[in-house]
Amino acid sequence: MKMKFIFKNRDLDLNSTIRIRAVAKHVRMSSNKARRVAHLLRNSTYIQALAILTFMDYRASEPIFKVLVSAAENACSFMGIHKCYLAVLAAEVNEGPTLKRFRPRARGRGYPIQKSTCHISITLFYDTSLDFCNSTHDYITVR
Repeated sequence: MKMKFIFKNRDLDLNSTIRIRAVAKHVRMSSNKARRVAHLLRNSTYIQALAILTFMDYRASEPIFKVLVSAAENACSFMGIHKCYLAVLAAEVNEGPTLKRFRPRARGRGYPIQKSTCHISITLFYDTSLDFCNSTHDYITVR
């Protein structure tokens, strides 16, 4: 899973919108299965999104969790933004290239198998009106 980080900030004052975007490409999963998990993260804070993904039973929650945590860690380390001020602006899942394979079938024939991949991108933004630093979010652990 390749990770790519894009930082978009016009100014570093508090009035401008600071966006942090993390992308995981070529994730070996169907895009439809990952979309139903990513849809639940939209318009939620970083802490709420962590709680949603921690207690989900879907296989798609693990790579989305990794992208979300990675985007937040890069916002902290490169920009000095505390995680409690981050919120999810967009969570997108797009189709990646399809891996084409063949399975042996009866009478020596080959049957095509298509293994789908997807690209997961999560955009976080910095919002000063959010403050979850004093809440009980310390109990949520990273997998």
